Amino acid sequence: MGFLCLACVKKNSAIILAAGKGTRMGGEEGKAFLPLLEKPLVAWPLLVFESSPEIQEIILVVPPGQENKCRKKILSPYNISKAKIVSGGAERQDSLWNGFVEIHACNVVVIHDGARPLLDRETLKNAMDAAEQDGASVVAVPVKDTIKIGDEKKMVLKTLDRNILWAAQTPQAYQYPIIKKALEKAKEDAFYSTDDSSLVERINVPVRIIPGSYENIKVTTPDDVIFGETILRRRLKIQPIGTEK
Repeated sequence: MGFLCLACVKKNSAIILAAGKGTRMGGEEGKAFLPLLEKPLVAWPLLVFESSPEIQEIILVVPPGQENKCRKKILSPYNISKAKIVSGGAERQDSLWNGFVEIHACNVVVIHDGARPLLDRETLKNAMDAAEQDGASVVAVPVKDTIKIGDEKKMVLKTLDRNILWAAQTPQAYQYPIIKKALEKAKEDAFYSTDDSSLVERINVPVRIIPGSYENIKVTTPDDVIFGETILRRRLKIQPIGTEK
C-alpha cells in the first residue's frame, strides 16, 4: 500500500508528547522533569530518538511556560540537538496538533508519549518500517487480563475474547499524508481520542500492529517509577539499590 513516494522525501519526524502535568505523581514540576535514575523522565525517550539514524527531527511538546526550562534542564545537558520545543494544548490531542503543524512534508511521523521512558531502538525501527510499508502502525501488547464490559450499575454486560485484544502503546508511526488527514478530520469533527491510531481508523486506513514489550510502560504513578528504575538498572547493569558493596 504505497501512500507516499518514499524516494522523494528523506526526512522522518518524531513528536514526543510531554505536556502532562503529572498530578498523580505529586510533583510541582511537570511530569517531563520527574527524575528517573537521576535523569528527567522525558530525557530517556529523547535520547533514543536523538541516537536513531532514522529520525531527523524531533518536536518536543511541553507544558506552556516551561519551554526555557526544558531547554536548560533537558536539551542542553543531554546534548539533544534534533529537538524543537513547542507549547502543548488543553488536551493530549491539542498538544499533538500543536506539534504536528511544526512539521513540513516528511516521510514518516512517529508519535511517542514522553512518559514512556523504556522505548528501545528496535521497537522504534519496527514501527517505522511498518509505516513505510503499510502506511500506519501501532506498537501494542497482548492483553493479559480478561476484559469485561459493564453497565452503569457495575453489572457485567459482556466478556470480550482476550485472544484478539491488544493494549495500544507508543510509538505509533504514520506516513505524513495519512496522519495529516486523520488529524484534520478529527479537528473538523471536534472528535477527541486518547489514542492516535483511532483517528487513523476513522479515515478507513488499516493500522498494522507491531508487537511491543510489557516493559514499555507509561509512568503515571509512583509505583511505575520504581518499576521503571528496576528495568533501567538491569539494562544498564547497575546494581539494585541496597546491594552495593
